[in-house]
Amino acid sequence: MKKSLVIDADVQKQLLALPGEQFANVARKLLELNKVFGQPHEHSGLGIRKLRADLFECRVGLSLRILFRSAPEALSVRFIGNHDEVQKYLRKL
Repeated sequence: MKKSLVIDADVQKQLLALPGEQFANVARKLLELNKVFGQPHEHSGLGIRKLRADLFECRVGLSLRILFRSAPEALSVRFIGNHDEVQKYLRKL
């Protein structure tokens, strides 16, 4: 069952600040993620990794990561950044 995709306001600002090609790659990855999350055989190539109980990371190429939470009704995108930025974000939680 496909869940709703919720993108936080701060993440929307991060998305809009990305250069064109990175923006397109992230948008494409978000659409794929929303389509197949919860179907392990289909999302195995998306580079999804569970970080905490309901927090996941999805790789976008070599440099970017998408952090999202999974709730029963929606996937909530919480942060987009490189490896170091993600580690800094996780320490703040």
